[in-house]
Amino acid sequence: MESLQRVTFVTQRSFKYTYYVSPPDESTQAHPALLFIHGFPDSAHLWAEVVDKLRDLPNQIIVPDCLGYAGTDKPQDTQAYAYKDQADDLADILANEKVKSAILIGHDWGSALVQRTYLHKRDLFSGVILLNTGYMLPSDEPFNLQAVNELTEKVWGYPQFSYWEFFLAPDAAEILDANLERMWQVLHGDVEDWMKKLFCAPGALRAFLLGNEEVPLKEYAKKPEWKDHFMRQFGADGFASALQMYKATASNVQFASDAALSKKNLAIQVPMLFITCTKDAVCLPEIMIPAKEQGLVPDLKEVVVDCAHWSPMEKPNEIAAHIRAFVTERFPTAH
Repeated sequence: MESLQRVTFVTQRSFKYTYYVSPPDESTQAHPALLFIHGFPDSAHLWAEVVDKLRDLPNQIIVPDCLGYAGTDKPQDTQAYAYKDQADDLADILANEKVKSAILIGHDWGSALVQRTYLHKRDLFSGVILLNTGYMLPSDEPFNLQAVNELTEKVWGYPQFSYWEFFLAPDAAEILDANLERMWQVLHGDVEDWMKKLFCAPGALRAFLLGNEEVPLKEYAKKPEWKDHFMRQFGADGFASALQMYKATASNVQFASDAALSKKNLAIQVPMLFITCTKDAVCLPEIMIPAKEQGLVPDLKEVVVDCAHWSPMEKPNEIAAHIRAFVTERFPTAH
């Protein structure tokens, strides 16, 4: 992120955000800004290599540390993480940069936040790009983790969100904070079906964190700049606030937030790019099926990248190339 300016800004909710931004000039005013939103357990740094490959575009680039992460405030009140309120924060950042239109780009929980930010602030956005996590339609029923895992075990053959049981446990942050080296292996282990084995099997994540098994890392995860950043970030801040997005869904803070949305206005009407990954056992491309069947993503392009969940780290060249193609083809003034 060295090529971007670091900004500290306080939103109308009185939360301090840190974000990174390319300086605007006369040419950027004619193009939608690119607003990159990271997921768990990352920071703006997730996008570093992708952004470096897009700096020649005339679009202004804005990359915040999301609420609960890195240079941004880390409230322990789960209510603070409601989608509609975080959408307000992101709109405040755009207003601070005098941005009139932006393309939202999100990964993991950042993808979920991008979807809801569009629905709450649709006049601000001209495009949407989702990485790994597809459009999850607002539900008519409160979230029930046990029911979700029972359903996904019937449909996919494994309980898709087993790892949530650990992340929601009272001792989760304490265990994670005490085992950062092992958590890095959890996230980026180079083992066949690693994500499915650890994230989608009851008790597996806790057992690995508290055990002594060692696994090889994916090549990108061996780079000191990735691991060192992770160790500094969570060594200083801990995991408690990073787990709040799971708690916000499990405690139905997000269900209440979604209730503010009109059920008649859930279509994402702007051009959308969905980047799916072949080795992601949790974020399956099939999650987009209901939205497609209901006609809620009328201008959708889907592409596939051969990698696991942390696609901006593992395949930054491909991710950047897909974003570049989408931006230049669908927003032709961005040449």
